[in-house]
Amino acid sequence: MIEHIDRATEQAVSQGIRVLQTHYLDGGQREHVLRLLKEMNPAQGAHIIDAGSGIGEVSRIMAEVRPDLTFTLVNISEYQLDLSPKGDQFHYWLADFADSKIPGACADIVMLNSALCQMQINLALSEARRILKGGGQLFVSDLALDEYREIPDLFATFMPLEQWAGVIDRHGFEECSLAAFGEFDSSHFRDAMGAERFDSEFSSAIPFIGRFTKRTIEQHIDSVIGRHDRIALQFSGGKDSLAALHMLRKHWEKLTVYWLNTGDSVPEVLEVLGKIKPIVPNFVEVHGRVNEQIAQHGLPSDLVPTSSTPFGIGAFGGGIPLQDRFNCCFYSLMKPMHDRMEADGVTLIIRGQKSADTMKAAIRSGAILGTIEFLFPAEDMNDAEVFDWLEQNAFVPAYYNELSASPDCLTCSAYWSEGRASWLKAKHPKAHASYQQKLDVIREAVMPHIELFNLEVTP
Repeated sequence: MIEHIDRATEQAVSQGIRVLQTHYLDGGQREHVLRLLKEMNPAQGAHIIDAGSGIGEVSRIMAEVRPDLTFTLVNISEYQLDLSPKGDQFHYWLADFADSKIPGACADIVMLNSALCQMQINLALSEARRILKGGGQLFVSDLALDEYREIPDLFATFMPLEQWAGVIDRHGFEECSLAAFGEFDSSHFRDAMGAERFDSEFSSAIPFIGRFTKRTIEQHIDSVIGRHDRIALQFSGGKDSLAALHMLRKHWEKLTVYWLNTGDSVPEVLEVLGKIKPIVPNFVEVHGRVNEQIAQHGLPSDLVPTSSTPFGIGAFGGGIPLQDRFNCCFYSLMKPMHDRMEADGVTLIIRGQKSADTMKAAIRSGAILGTIEFLFPAEDMNDAEVFDWLEQNAFVPAYYNELSASPDCLTCSAYWSEGRASWLKAKHPKAHASYQQKLDVIREAVMPHIELFNLEVTP
């Protein structure tokens, strides 16, 4: 993708095209940028994130007219950043904006000019919300079509105007203004695509400019909850789902708390559950299938040698079956939970997932999969902020004094980084013995491969 962008950039610049957008309003390139600046109307001294900045020509012209403004140019292409303007008004950030890792709440405006269409929209809008200060502005200039259309070779997705507005609203933004424009110039885009194809795919294209304000988390939650009748909150007993639950306290009557009993439940998690279950109006216990999954596919492990896979066991005529931890979690916990919520007609699932989590689903709050929307109220928080929030608004589960994460299964034989062995030995000696027996099975399966590996890497 980056090679494609760089080649297209080189060709465009050689033709005098420096504002790398699908269309121009008000005539030429400079006039188009001035129109964008007029519509944006940034406050004095605003810091603007130019997401998908091209060669920075939009920011350069805006900075020339408004020397009070500062810009961070975010781009996945190092070549484009190298062609970008230099000076004290400009900062540079080489990254995919959808996962930029820019510090949170640092920007007054995030602008996406012919850029959101070429990003993973769910991730990009979540990132824009995270980066913006409270009350910050999202500025979007793009093309609307008469129907939803994905164009893979352009790495682009276009939608009708009302769908663009709906997607942005769903990600926690309040519409300030949204305007479509009938007159525009896309001749450069038409030439690049080819006239026949452009006329076929973009004959209905209408440029639009939208300004949106970041809602507070309370406003965002209220807006999302108001769109749904069948709402599920997935509760694990961990800090993040506990925070999400208490952040939605005023909505408890409308939602159902779903908790999955793995069959190897953790007593400390059951204690948390004992505090929550009596106070929430609607509670559903889902039965997992950990024991059945292990009986069929072997113990979960963070290392699975080839001789422990179904193919390897068949090829070698036997062996100790093991499965990777994600396979076990999916079929033992996640799928039974999701199947139950689908069967109950749920249209909104709320989780404690955070963008700062090392392991997380590949979606962000605001995503829709099938008929189900997802809401992650604590998405923009980190672990320390969640703990602080719980201390002030609820309680911190006691087991975090010994563990780094909330365990789903007491004697799970995977997730070796969580400090389970010492915790079980101190708190649950019988479970510790069972845990060690499981690890002995894994050791028997894994060690011959580790010994062979060590021979290969030894000088």
